[in-house]
Amino acid sequence: GRSRIYQDEQLIATLRCIRCGACMNHCPVYARIGGHAYGSTIPGPIGSILEPQKAGLEQFGDLPTASTLCGACGAVCPVQIPIPNLLNRLRYERVRQDHTGATPGQGSQRNPWEARIWSSWRWMHANPWLYRLGTRVATGLRWLIPQRLGAWTRVRSAPRIAKKSLHTLARQKGFTHE
Repeated sequence: GRSRIYQDEQLIATLRCIRCGACMNHCPVYARIGGHAYGSTIPGPIGSILEPQKAGLEQFGDLPTASTLCGACGAVCPVQIPIPNLLNRLRYERVRQDHTGATPGQGSQRNPWEARIWSSWRWMHANPWLYRLGTRVATGLRWLIPQRLGAWTRVRSAPRIAKKSLHTLARQKGFTHE
């Protein structure tokens, strides 16, 4: 993989990395999800561009999307690696490899259950009494939520759901809608 990276005028900048960790220390995504969530040897912004180049976009094509593109990583890099530009390039290459021709959830890829859920959500939020009823029911049924919520909880703790909703707490504290 490194020989292939070395031959590309733009990607060769990735190989200048000295593994100082400055990009990781300034990355809001890395700060939130941690290093193990990347699933690669080198985590953080530099890993998001290096691993897809070495092992291929088929295996690590999701890593370049684990970025807000805020530019903090590129600004603090002591060897001036243009990480945000390379993330954009890898995202572009990944999209070009995707031959479905449709964004998931749109057009022919649209899931009928997803459409029903969003339609219900819109209707519920347009009716305040239904919204209040729905939040009470959801709060009462929170014990049904499994402890493991997919791949994300393999490397992170599942968030704890509050015993009382924010609306209930605000009402108890005496806050009103102003």
